[in-house]
Amino acid sequence: MTTPPLPLDDAQAGAIVDAMMPLVGIPMAPEWRETVIASVKATAAAARLVLDFPLDDTVEPAPVFQASGPLA
Repeated sequence: MTTPPLPLDDAQAGAIVDAMMPLVGIPMAPEWRETVIASVKATAAAARLVLDFPLDDTVEPAPVFQASGPLA
């Protein structure tokens, strides 16, 4: 299965769900299918936002992430 372009339509998300169910080994009740497809589509839409964010080729990840402010 090739990776479809984002965002996904219902058929593409359904194909991903069908392909992944035997691999994850978690049974899915038929009535959950549409909700799982909606979740896959929402996750793909979020991924599109991350993938489309422009970064310079010289940007490096921070070696350590720390919380700051009143919650730290």
